[in-house]
Amino acid sequence: METRPLPQHLGRIAVAGAIVAFVIALVVSALAASRATAHVLSPAALAAVVAGAAAALVFVGWVNALYTGAADVLSAEAVLDCGPDCRSVPRDDPWGARRLWFGALAWSALAAVWALAGAGLVAVALDGKRARLVVLLAAFAGLAGTAAVVVEVLGRHRGAHAARRALGGAWPATSLRKRAWKQVAVPIALGQAVVNAALSWVLFHDYVRGAGAAAAGTHGMTGKVVIADFVITVVTLTLVFASMTRRWGGTDAELGRLTLDDADAQVVPPKAPIGGQGVLYIAVLTYIVGILTGKFLPTGPTLWLAAVARGLFAGVLAYIVAGVSYTRGAVNSLAARDGR
Repeated sequence: METRPLPQHLGRIAVAGAIVAFVIALVVSALAASRATAHVLSPAALAAVVAGAAAALVFVGWVNALYTGAADVLSAEAVLDCGPDCRSVPRDDPWGARRLWFGALAWSALAAVWALAGAGLVAVALDGKRARLVVLLAAFAGLAGTAAVVVEVLGRHRGAHAARRALGGAWPATSLRKRAWKQVAVPIALGQAVVNAALSWVLFHDYVRGAGAAAAGTHGMTGKVVIADFVITVVTLTLVFASMTRRWGGTDAELGRLTLDDADAQVVPPKAPIGGQGVLYIAVLTYIVGILTGKFLPTGPTLWLAAVARGLFAGVLAYIVAGVSYTRGAVNSLAARDGR
């Protein structure tokens, strides 16, 4: 693996992040346009999609960037370009639960305001006309995408410099169970519940609801329509958070930020790490429960009920996947460290 000075490494990350942000913008924009009447969005819907996407991407992106920056230093993929006393080294623990998630909320709110202001200018330029896919894509990539890339670079920079102090034992460790299930899984679950509830408005605000939903064909919001894409939700959330939080747990373990609650249950042999099959079983079981629960939705559910159902489903899935995957990453990392 090639080692680079941190500034050069972050420059490459920014380029790669811009490409990823554009792909995300394309997928989300296409999804939003496909569910809108005549595949065009109103100015209000455009602003809501762009601002909401910016907030959602940055909320998790900030936390992930802090961890990834530390991992870059631990793996020697990036080398710090200043000494232990340089101004970039944070005084307070950036991974402390309160500071970590309040920081994520602050950056998320700032990104939403930035994106909303930009989307407002786009809405003015539209002069009352509805936005086509190309307009939505340009606004999404230019506003939400830019915010995500900036936060990625800033977070990695801070995490990389904080890793040095964490390795020196500057900040107290936390028990593994508390960290995994309370300090990581709960905020992620709440965030995904809000995001998926809000996404319900993006998907269904143009749908026919109530008694006439069944007769409206493909554009009627029935109980079956509400749960039709649960499989996409399961695949997306499982892939994203199983991979992401596993790395968070591994990084916390390598930084010495964790203590074991029960050594007999939380220690595995270095040559027999915990596999990922359990996460797959959880995803399948959650999907089945979600589909069965969806059968209890009325024929023509309200938009509010659809938002609650979809938000609750996503939140429960994210909570379990994040908690299990974080624990898996931490336990395997501790085993590998002790086996060296």
